[in-house]
Order: sequence, then structure tokens, then C-alpha cells
Amino acid sequence: MGEMKGARVGMIVNPVAGRSRDPGHWNPVIEELRHRFPAAELRTTQGPGDERRAAAELLRLPVDRIVVAGGDGSIHQVVEALLTLIATPGSRPPLGLVPLGSGNDFARGLGIPLAPQDAIHALENARELTIDVGRITFLGETPARTAFWMNQSYVGFGARVVRRVSRGTRPADRKAYVRAALREVFHSPVHHYSLESDGRPTESSAAVNLLVTNGRFSGSGMLTSPRADPSDGAFDVVFVGPMGRIRLLRGLRRFQAGTHLSLPEVRTWRVKTLEVRGESPGEPVEADGDIVGQLPAAYEVLPGAIRVLVPETPKA
Repeated sequence: MGEMKGARVGMIVNPVAGRSRDPGHWNPVIEELRHRFPAAELRTTQGPGDERRAAAELLRLPVDRIVVAGGDGSIHQVVEALLTLIATPGSRPPLGLVPLGSGNDFARGLGIPLAPQDAIHALENARELTIDVGRITFLGETPARTAFWMNQSYVGFGARVVRRVSRGTRPADRKAYVRAALREVFHSPVHHYSLESDGRPTESSAAVNLLVTNGRFSGSGMLTSPRADPSDGAFDVVFVGPMGRIRLLRGLRRFQAGTHLSLPEVRTWRVKTLEVRGESPGEPVEADGDIVGQLPAAYEVLPGAIRVLVPETPKA
């Protein structure tokens, strides 16, 4: 069981999660965490990269649980620290999540309440869920660089949408992703990709969008991979073949509702490894809401890499 009672708890809070401009916006959440877990070690982030440093400090204490109060980006950094600093999966402390970001897609897919106070309450009687993590190796860099990710990774249309959203000043909520997607429809050409899945012969295909998924949601609540299961030891690939602009516009609604898998241009399959090469230089690769590199890239699943505290009765 993932119960918090009696555990040595470390907490990492991002006070500007969700692009909040008010430094005191999340003070009630911090106060509630202190009230519920008065003996916990608390670290408040001040800038980029602080989550990694805070996680490293807490691991040296050590702690039995780490609670991350922030968005998908904060969770991403803490997971990277866990995988980089602790080699054995079973030795990594479980993570408790308090969603404060604009998207919160990773928490949403695990059934964690999106209201911060409800998520804090759910931690007191949670269970541990062992989940997979993805690793991307960027083959065009010397030496080859790797990055970890938990939820979903885009190549093509989706990556360019995320790049457009990241350049904006508004919160990265669903409206921001929809606006960016509508604009990108008129700027996203079809590209050809070479795909090698689990060592099978290379396949060359034209595509508008390519998703490698561990979780079900992206884009602040869009059900982009309804069959994905982060604890099954594999990724779900969602491949979107060539579409005209009008059909792509109509397909965006299907992606939001999770009914796009029945479209004839869409196919999906499960993999443990996937190598993707593109014909265009500088093709961006997105993971967990950030542009993390460029093609060519090799994906690999790390089964059971981390444990997450989820409600005994997940939110539907």
C-alpha cells in the first residue's frame, strides 16, 4: 500500500505552476500540505531545473515518498532525477502527485483528482501503481543524448502544435492547444518517416502526425491514445496518415473525444522499441509538453521504472 502515515515524506512545490503570475496563488495548497504532513521536508522551486536539484536533496536525506505539487513539467524533472540517480527501480521512492499545471495529463490518465485539495486528501489512503517510463535517444547528436518521458511523445503535427503553444504567453490549457492546432492545420505538410518497430524491417510511410504513447491524454485533456496503459510494458503508437485540411480539421474533434482510431487514415500498434527517421532536417520531437530534440530518435520502454501513488478508487 502507498499509505503516507509514518513515512518520511519529501515535498516539491512549484509555486508558479500553470504559468501563474501570482507568487502567492498556490499558498493555500502549500498550507494544506503542511497541515496534512507536518513532519515532511518541503522544497519550493524558484526557477527552471530546481525540481531536479530538490529531488536530489530529498533523496540524500533520504525519504520514503516524494510528493510533487506542480504541472507535467515538474513531474517530468523529478522522474528524470529518480531515474538518473537511482539505478534500481524498486529503490526509487513512490511519487505522490498534486496537479497544479495547465494540462495535468499524466495525473488525469492515472485517475488522480485534478482539484489540488482533493489530490492531497487522496494521498492519505493511496495505493502504489508501478508504471513504465520512456527513454528517447537522439541519434543525430554526438554523443547521442537521451531523455526520459512518462506520458506521450509527438512527431509531426502534434510536435509543431506544442512548439507553437510553448512560444505563447497564455496558460497551456486546452483552449491554447486547440487554437494552436487550428493554426497549424494550414502550415503542417505531410512528411515521410522511416519506422523500425521492435527490430522488424524498416517501413517508410507518409504521415501528418505520429504519437508514441504511454498515457492516454495529452493537450490538456484530449483522449489521444484511448488504449494506452502505462503499466503494460509497451507503448501504443498512433499513426495518422495523409489528410486534407478539411478532413484534418474535422479529425481534431475526433482526437479530443478519443474516437479517431476508427478513421481509415489512423492505425495503431504496440511496441517496446521504435526508431523514427524523417526526411526533413530539424524535425522536432516533443515529449510531455516540451520540445526535447530532433529526429532521428530511438524510443525504448523501461518497464516498471517508477511507482506512483494513486487513489484506491481512481476518479473516472
